[in-house]
Order: sequence, then structure tokens, then C-alpha cells
Amino acid sequence: MTTTKLRNLVTEAVSLDREIAAKTERLKVLKADLVSEAGTRPDEYTGTAGGGHSWLAEGADGCVARVTFPAPKLKATIAGDSSAIEKVRKLAGSAFARLFNQVPAYKPVAGFRDEAEALLGKDARKLIKACETNSSPTVSFETKEAA
Repeated sequence: MTTTKLRNLVTEAVSLDREIAAKTERLKVLKADLVSEAGTRPDEYTGTAGGGHSWLAEGADGCVARVTFPAPKLKATIAGDSSAIEKVRKLAGSAFARLFNQVPAYKPVAGFRDEAEALLGKDARKLIKACETNSSPTVSFETKEAA
């Protein structure tokens, strides 16, 4: 490769890198705006399989932006020496041993939400909430196929 071609290659690569960085920042702003707008339209939400909800907006060309607000995630573990475990123990009552696996911390069992509801009935909601952590919303796009 000649020196001139190499210089041109570097110049193009740097220019493209800068353009991608600028567009990435703009996309972050646009996604934040979509999440913000979705937050003002709860009456347009639809439920998701995981217990969260999503909102759709259509673009001028038929493309779609979907903002998904996932249901809160269960905490992966609850430290065994924390005040949180004492609260969880109290809320779970006699069902504690069936709802948690002991590791260096306590980890909810597979199917925890369903199991807690089956064992504790309406009291399960407080326990489940004590074991959840918030999930961040996501934005995805669907591109309309060109005719």
C-alpha cells in the first residue's frame, strides 16, 4: 500500500469512527426520549409474558419502536448476614426453607414467584417484592420491509 493510500485509509477510518460515535450518542438521546414518552402513556401499554409491559410507536415510514419495561428481576442472592434476609425470613415464615436454597447467601428457588404464591397466598406479594430489584427499560426497533 502506498503512503498516500495508507493516509487516506486512516483518514477515512477516523472519520467513520467519529461519525459512528456521534450517531451512537444521538441514538442514546433518541432512546431516552422514547422511554420518557412511553412513561407518559401508560394507557397504551400491553402486558409482556414476563409480567412487565411494553409500548409501541410507529414511525412515518411504518417502522416501529418498542419500549419494554421489564418486570422487576428477582435478586440473584440475598446475603445471609444482612438485615434483608431477616425481613425475608419473617415474610416467608415456615415456607422459607422451601423458597430459598442456601449457598453462601440465599438464592430464590426456580419458579419462586409461583411457589411463593402457592405457599403463602396473598401474603406472597410482599415477600416477592422484598426479593426483587428494578429492571431497566429497553428500546428495540422493527424495520418495515421495503415494497
